[in-house]
Amino acid sequence: MNQGAFLTRGLEKVRAEFSLTALAYNLRRAINLVGVQGLIGAVQA
Repeated sequence: MNQGAFLTRGLEKVRAEFSLTALAYNLRRAINLVGVQGLIGAVQA
């Protein structure tokens, strides 16, 4: 997602930042593939 550098210092904080970036990327992909309604339906099931 065009993230050139991490904004935090320390391995634990960088891991947390990367996890949040990966989660945001995966949510964007899921919305593009199945749409918002499909994603909401899958989460509720």
